Amino acid sequence: MSGRTDNSSLEHSAKASRLGRLLESWSSGILIVVLLLLWQTGVRYFEVPNFLLPAPTEIAQLFVDEWSLIQMHSLATIWAILTGYVTAVVFALIVSALMIRFSLLERLIMPIFVGLQSVPKIAIAPLILVWVGAGMGSKIAVVMSIAFFPIVINTMAGFKEVDRGLADVFRSVDANERQLLFRLRLPYAIPYIFAGLRIATTLAVLGAIVAEWLAASNGLGYLVLSGSFNFNTARSFAAIISLAVIGTVFFNFMSWIEARVSWRTGLNDSTSRR
Repeated sequence: MSGRTDNSSLEHSAKASRLGRLLESWSSGILIVVLLLLWQTGVRYFEVPNFLLPAPTEIAQLFVDEWSLIQMHSLATIWAILTGYVTAVVFALIVSALMIRFSLLERLIMPIFVGLQSVPKIAIAPLILVWVGAGMGSKIAVVMSIAFFPIVINTMAGFKEVDRGLADVFRSVDANERQLLFRLRLPYAIPYIFAGLRIATTLAVLGAIVAEWLAASNGLGYLVLSGSFNFNTARSFAAIISLAVIGTVFFNFMSWIEARVSWRTGLNDSTSRR
């Protein structure tokens, strides 16, 4: 009898655990649905004008009616984000590798990077527009300028956190600086680098929107402004929602890549080969 009771208790606990995990995985979705229902009900109950706050159903209808327009502007923004982001990543990794190799270079240019980062990019963006001109080039430059700094800071932190004992082992077998960088420092810094990459994803989206607000004839930032100027608030909300989706997908994609990078295995392989 006690055995049956124990089995039923275990089954009940397993079901409760599965239900808890299911609710946890769907908690954000449930919260979004509840907020949308409150939004829809509040707008209809208080009879809020459309140009002030459109109902979710109106925004959804606009997505359907103007899907080709939203898609065109979304692709322009995504291209600027990806191009500027990749450029920032490559440039930041190269500069970080040079600074960790030459300490004098770090002392010279790191204060400059810190000073530039402290200046709001909305103040630098007009200068970039003057130098580069309006268009895709200026958007890429603004995205790169915003996404660059967190990658450099985190990469340098990872390079400097290398275990001194391992570094001494590499030097004891006459490993050159290139081997020290690619077989020790870089694998060791991978978690730090990805932390900077994840931060830079959201900043890259921000940079693209800043550039599109200042001078652009396409992109989701331009669509937000055009919607507000024409009192088409539903279009502005549709563009904002599209930006949120792009930023979320981009961030989760970088987290997915990070989860599949085995930096400890790479480090172990590099030391075992020595």
